[in-house]
Amino acid sequence: MEQRKLLFRWLKRWGLNCYMYAPKDELKHRLLWREPYTQHEAAQMQSLIKAAQEHDVEFIFAISAGQDIVFSSAGDRLLLQQKLRQVAALGCGAFALLFDDVDPCMCRADRDVFPSLAQAQASVANEAYRELGLPPTFLFCPTEYCSSLCSPSPARSRYLQTLGRELLPEIGVIWTGPKVVSQELSVALVEEVEHVLRRRLLIWDNLFANDYDCRRVFLGPYTGRAPGLVPRLCGLLLNPNCELQANFIPIHTLGSWFRSELWGCAHTDSTGTEASAEPGDGQGLQEGYSPQEALELALLDWVAEIKQQVLEAGGRTLLQSSAGCEEEAGLHPGTAGGQEALLGPQPCDTAPSGADQHEPEPCDVTAGNRKRKATSVPDDGNGSRTSTGGPRSPAEDRDRLASGSRASCEPSSALPITAGSDGWAGAPGETLCSLGTPTCCSSRASTGQSTPLDSSNVRERGSSPPGSPQPGASTADVLHIPSGSRADPSPGPISQLVDGAATSPVPTALLTNGTAVSPGSSVPLISEEARSDSSAPLTMEEARMLVELFYLPYHHGPQAQHLLEDLRWLRANSPSMGVPSRSPDSCVLCAQTCCLHGRFVRSAGQALLYDLHPYLWDIRNLLLAASAFVLWLDGHLLCDPEHKGTWGSCFVWCQSITAPLFPGEDAEPWVHRGGLSGELQALLPVGNSCDLFCHPPPLFPSRQLYFLRPLLPQDKGKLYQMFREGLDGEPSTVEVLAAHPDLLGDRALGSFLSLSPEYTFVLEDEGGPCGYAAGALCAERFLRERDSSWLPAMQRRYPRELGVLGQGVLEEALLFFHTKPVAVPLPVLRRFPSLVQLDTAPRVQDAGASRSLAVSLLSALRADGSRGVFCQVSAADHQQLSFYSNLGFIALPLPCPSSPGTQLLGRLL
Repeated sequence: MEQRKLLFRWLKRWGLNCYMYAPKDELKHRLLWREPYTQHEAAQMQSLIKAAQEHDVEFIFAISAGQDIVFSSAGDRLLLQQKLRQVAALGCGAFALLFDDVDPCMCRADRDVFPSLAQAQASVANEAYRELGLPPTFLFCPTEYCSSLCSPSPARSRYLQTLGRELLPEIGVIWTGPKVVSQELSVALVEEVEHVLRRRLLIWDNLFANDYDCRRVFLGPYTGRAPGLVPRLCGLLLNPNCELQANFIPIHTLGSWFRSELWGCAHTDSTGTEASAEPGDGQGLQEGYSPQEALELALLDWVAEIKQQVLEAGGRTLLQSSAGCEEEAGLHPGTAGGQEALLGPQPCDTAPSGADQHEPEPCDVTAGNRKRKATSVPDDGNGSRTSTGGPRSPAEDRDRLASGSRASCEPSSALPITAGSDGWAGAPGETLCSLGTPTCCSSRASTGQSTPLDSSNVRERGSSPPGSPQPGASTADVLHIPSGSRADPSPGPISQLVDGAATSPVPTALLTNGTAVSPGSSVPLISEEARSDSSAPLTMEEARMLVELFYLPYHHGPQAQHLLEDLRWLRANSPSMGVPSRSPDSCVLCAQTCCLHGRFVRSAGQALLYDLHPYLWDIRNLLLAASAFVLWLDGHLLCDPEHKGTWGSCFVWCQSITAPLFPGEDAEPWVHRGGLSGELQALLPVGNSCDLFCHPPPLFPSRQLYFLRPLLPQDKGKLYQMFREGLDGEPSTVEVLAAHPDLLGDRALGSFLSLSPEYTFVLEDEGGPCGYAAGALCAERFLRERDSSWLPAMQRRYPRELGVLGQGVLEEALLFFHTKPVAVPLPVLRRFPSLVQLDTAPRVQDAGASRSLAVSLLSALRADGSRGVFCQVSAADHQQLSFYSNLGFIALPLPCPSSPGTQLLGRLL
């Protein structure tokens, strides 16, 4: 109930006046629509209706009977009317019938009675409308609810023409625009459909609907709706994100757009045309809606709202698996509640479910004596409530933006307020706003297009040559990369970010002593306040970055767009360049995202964390892998001037990807699977292996900061130290390790560091390296060189007489050097030509970081031509077997006669 009240409070504050209840996953809304609500379910429904009314929000009850209703059946008609009358008795006075996303073919009984589907639907709707006593708000969602579904076009659609004739004129009709999820809405299109349907339309806006893609959420501003649209409509329903907390900015900016429209209506001249906007005229069109300004205003309030939620909850609480889910009998949680909307003089209807509409929110009507007075009482920024005399004008909003005020946006006391979201499980609904005349910028204006990446400035390199010891590093801790191998992927000093600025342009980012280190970044990763208190509330910059990662269906935020352009440039230009012409900024954004993830887990309230963490965790994992791959690819170019030599196959991969990754702008957004995550995934060589990327988020989010990168020369000592962690402190063990500190490291990783360092990746956290992924492109050659040269050297370094018998892992390590190596069957080497090995320290509890480690290695091997990888795991090591199995490895049936305790696992790339 508290989540529902929160949504209704948002709607009331920002001038939205109705909520439509239409949860497609509630059985009695759609599949079992004939069944009445039980007494308990009816009580829950009544409490929701009452909560909406208490916040001056009109509640619209929608029902979707179109899947199996028999239009000619008197029994079905009676059951539908009884269901609507039951809800009316609970206090609901607004209704909607939804016939979206249903089979357009009628059964034989209906074909014998009705000449067309439109006539059958109109007959049922008209009868239900009359039986309910001609309610002021009664909405109808047609089967052809957008231009792309009309045959052959809206103007020539016989279905729409019939509806226009047969449907009672008091019934409002829903329309989503050119597409199910429309990037832009124009006045011309609205007028065209209005002429066919013979009434003003109710727009069902799916701009923020995210139920068609489990990896996407939309936090950007309301945009893409033409100025002057509101006077042509009877209402507007906004279908929001499934997650309530994700809808603060969408609802907030919708309110700003609505106020701008009202301002435009108030400043039209007596002839009905809008006053011209002269340069410098503060009363002209320049007072219209600006998505970016609306976003800044919303960010100010969102940061204050996040802080207030944490304070009201008494500080951060441990995330529970049921957080945000409120079980209510019959009315299922997890639905995307209703829609927020703007309403004009005519009733509005529910929206189509092309995006499987969440429960739409009712719209409030301004017709006759039903115009309500909104008594919105916004927060004053200090947690108290103050009354306001009316909505601010666009100019006042700009003044507030300039001053950084936290004052909330209040609706006019004379405006109807439509609000809504079904509070079941904290999921929002659709909200309606009163209609005015907005001056709305185009959607492109709000995307903050990134400037083309400059390819002229060559990145400066560190002074230390590849393979040479770094200052302060002992010889034992420095890995020497052999001549002809891949060089230090990011040589040069690692600079620490101070006061939001990096001191070095080195394109890598580390996490040191809990502080994000992001050389080359001009954007602060952690504010001064956050550095002193890791649980401090999110800052404006952090909130803005979160929004830009999850912007809009057809657009990424500026930072995310710049990241994609950077990666695409590198992929397109690497084959023809001896050295890269700029540093990979993706590494900077990765470090920022990792930092944001940790800060978000620490400082967000439980409800916000529950709703948004899965998305942020997913994008962080992709960026970890993508930035590591970019650094690895960058290292290829830097170490080998003759790039057609050793690394030629990598460039073959780059050149082979020439077709566009996604269809053009005419496609619906669900074609762009995964949003930014999906585009990053598609840029990786193993991007088509969905099993590497689709996995559930952790039940308890980790606050740990991670960074993933290729191997550095100085990593050897720290990685070897990782293997020594956790060993018992018995004197005999300590004595052996003091004399031979590299024993465990050489056994686990030494052969890869000596023979194939170019395919080694390191995962590090605030304590340093905590995991690795190592590989060999040609396992057959690698194993041959290991057995012929590396193992004899290790046998001389660690003789049998070392004295570690009975000392567990030390004895096993020594026996590894003096036991005949496992012979890998030739069919395995032919089908799975590359060898991999991955491991993490026990302190790494985040499965996403481990998967990103694997993805980076597999991407590197695939880029260099490998078609399959295998690994060798002890049959008794169930933890490793499970880890590789979750990465898509399968047990190979070929036995290893020389080592029956070893299991071979493989996967194709």
